Amino acid sequence: MKDTSEASFHGHKNVLRFLTAGSVDDGKSTLIGRLLYEAGGAYEDQLSSVRRVSGREFGGLDLSLITDGLKCEREQAITIDVAYRYFSTAQRKFIITDCPGHQQYTCNMVTGLQLLK
Repeated sequence: MKDTSEASFHGHKNVLRFLTAGSVDDGKSTLIGRLLYEAGGAYEDQLSSVRRVSGREFGGLDLSLITDGLKCEREQAITIDVAYRYFSTAQRKFIITDCPGHQQYTCNMVTGLQLLK
């Protein structure tokens, strides 16, 4: 897989930036996890960790855990911190932002919106 850090995003490809926003349990993190999984934008060590934790706690592959990596996020099954993921395909580069939906973490959602500027 290609280097997907922000520093490597300079080049001639177009960059598509988007974020998820919505209420708790709308599936924001799962949507991004699925997109990363299907597009090959998740590292194998991330997927191994998700497989290990999902098998033990959820009975299936919980793709939301690709972006919800903090221990407290996994324990509470909610997004708390803003998660940025960088990846590219042959045609385009992507910057995806996963924002929390819980009212208590609205300031983190606003932080995620700053990426779109």
